[in-house]
Amino acid sequence: MKQIGLIVSIIFLLTTGCSQTFTPSTYQYGDCITPTDKNASWYGEYAKVEAFVKSQWVESFKGNAYVLWFPKYNSLTHVFDKSWIESSTMKVDYLKNCGIPNQKLF
Repeated sequence: MKQIGLIVSIIFLLTTGCSQTFTPSTYQYGDCITPTDKNASWYGEYAKVEAFVKSQWVESFKGNAYVLWFPKYNSLTHVFDKSWIESSTMKVDYLKNCGIPNQKLF
């Protein structure tokens, strides 16, 4: 009976650990994105993708999330749900919309 429990545990760990392999992030570090959803609080603004984090690192999300940096918009949060970002934004030209990479704002 212990062997069955062990096998089930290993299968569970393999499938959850490999889920990122099967559903990779659409955006990468340094991509500049803008919302396509007109109801988004930052519609018409731009954000740089700072990171893609798995759910175990972000307590407020049950799924994976993107961490964004806004060059001009003052957002209340910088962490956004992966599924919303990937279905409601598009990649745009970085230099034109997000500024010079690694520039200081102040």
